[in-house]
Amino acid sequence: MLKLYNLLGLAMRSGAVSSGAMAVKNSLLRNRAYLLIMSSDISEKTKESLVAWCEKQNIPWLAGGDKYRLGNAVGKAYRVAVTVNDEGIARQILKVYAAGDEPNTTGVVEWPK
Repeated sequence: MLKLYNLLGLAMRSGAVSSGAMAVKNSLLRNRAYLLIMSSDISEKTKESLVAWCEKQNIPWLAGGDKYRLGNAVGKAYRVAVTVNDEGIARQILKVYAAGDEPNTTGVVEWPK
């Protein structure tokens, strides 16, 4: 998930991300979105409406993580949903997601002696 969040941060810095439930809905309505990413703690009603729009327009969607990590990836306090509005970055995020999680190497590392 770390690579996915890094790619999401790059997309945010390039201006290719809409974050927050209302901005995501506007992005989906105006056919700008290529990928929807939702946190796992999104409300069921909001999730159902966003997924319905994605299925209607053939837009892939992902759900995972929590709203604080998703928000941190885009430089905000917390976000329950974001859309990626660039096709190339969306393809890269889907490729990283399909490849699976790499082992988490953050934390204290003991150097060899």
